[in-house]
Amino acid sequence: MSVLSLKNITSTLEKGIGNTPLRKLESLSTALDMFVYAKLEMGNPSGSVKDRSATNILVDAIRKREINAGTTLVESSSGNMGISLARLCKLLSLRSYIVVDPHINDHAKKLLRSYGANLVEVTEKDENEGYLRNRLKKVQDLLQEVPNSYWTNQYGNPNVRIAHESIFREIIGQLGKAPDYMLVATSTCGTIRGIADALEKSKSHTKLIAVDAEGSMLFESNPKARYIPGMGASQSSVFLQKHQVDQYVLISDHQAIQGCHLLRDEEGMLIGGSSGALVAALHKIKNIIPTQATVALLFPDSGERYLDTIYNEEWIQQTFENIR
Repeated sequence: MSVLSLKNITSTLEKGIGNTPLRKLESLSTALDMFVYAKLEMGNPSGSVKDRSATNILVDAIRKREINAGTTLVESSSGNMGISLARLCKLLSLRSYIVVDPHINDHAKKLLRSYGANLVEVTEKDENEGYLRNRLKKVQDLLQEVPNSYWTNQYGNPNVRIAHESIFREIIGQLGKAPDYMLVATSTCGTIRGIADALEKSKSHTKLIAVDAEGSMLFESNPKARYIPGMGASQSSVFLQKHQVDQYVLISDHQAIQGCHLLRDEEGMLIGGSSGALVAALHKIKNIIPTQATVALLFPDSGERYLDTIYNEEWIQQTFENIR
């Protein structure tokens, strides 16, 4: 990565990121007597909202000369962030190690390998019934073992929250106004933090609703096993500022799946698990939202990566037969 090519490199990485579609969900709007819109982040190059954060992290690191042509990137991911980084590494001819756990689905693994990522799987749960803490320990091990390695740190790098401020600004531009309510799923909390920061800067009246997984440690301390990747966390988040959130809603894995199936049947859309959780949460809190209110849902990815899980009845039965 020479200085002369720096501008071309960064513009190549940023190409096609953001300005994703905003779609009105007609059947949901009619059924709930609201105007419900979905921000479709699957419109990003690698198919998820994580393209925003991965790109912003790498562009900043390149400008600061923190990575070079011989750098190996290391990250912990449940799927989407790893895919976004692996894609960018392919463009930059960089090596990458992505630390995953058993909840990552086979489709995501195939995408990661197709981009050339080295997968390192952590199989032991941490004390909070999740894998995150042990994934992060493995990241630290790799940083010691792999020469010239760089941790992108989606859990604390400020470029994550900064990247997601644009989401709220785009929604205002697309709607012509700020929504009355916005529902965002939580995990690393970089997305909801960026949206909350943009909301405050715009002085909008929007009520921000965080949608978390049952068993997550972000808002409550009742850890339990979770099976849908990309939602909830087994430790607190440095991004999360609880005073920025008007309300949080806890959704079970099964409720998230039901939300996915509802949108498939009513809207003809395949959405990911955290998006399904937003649909379930909206139904759960519908009585506190005024009729004719404008509601925005942030859909982080599509459902195609979950055909073997969320949309597979055999997997659902095997996974949840003793839980429902």
